[in-house]
Parts: sequence; C-alpha cells; structure tokens
Amino acid sequence: MANPTTVSCTQNTWVKVATNVKTGMIHKRTKKRSTYLQTYRLTGEAAPTNRNEGIEAFSKCGSISIGSDVEIDVYIMCLGTTGSVRVDV
Repeated sequence: MANPTTVSCTQNTWVKVATNVKTGMIHKRTKKRSTYLQTYRLTGEAAPTNRNEGIEAFSKCGSISIGSDVEIDVYIMCLGTTGSVRVDV
C-alpha cells in the first residue's frame, strides 16, 4: 500500500483521486457541510463529464473495492464548494 495522499477537489468538477486501483479507502478531509459525489471508470477509459454519473459519496469515509481482475480510476466531485479527500490505496 502506498502512503496516503491528500487530493484537492475543485468545485463542481470531476477530479481523479485514484488510478489503477482495486481496493482502498477515501476519507473526507473538508469540515464544511459539502456534498461529495463518487464514480469510477475502468483504468484508461475517458473521465466522467456529467454530474448525473455520480452517486452521493461517504459521510466521512468510503471504501474502494472491485472484485475482478480489472483496475479502476476513482473520481470525486465536491458540489457547491471546494473540498479535499485523503486517499489510502
């Protein structure tokens, strides 16, 4: 497992927070009452472009887990404000 990293999340924009992963954890770092959306793509596929592609993410922390032989890229969007997450993969 790599060292944890903190990733800034630009307001209302999909930000890739992890790449080529099968498992891990994402922790909300921002203390503001922000809403975060999460989605993923198979590694190498185009990034999401539409807000409707995400689902509401964690209240404080969320897990990354894919049960197959593929790897994914994980994307986070922070709605209405900037934010940040800590990624442990």
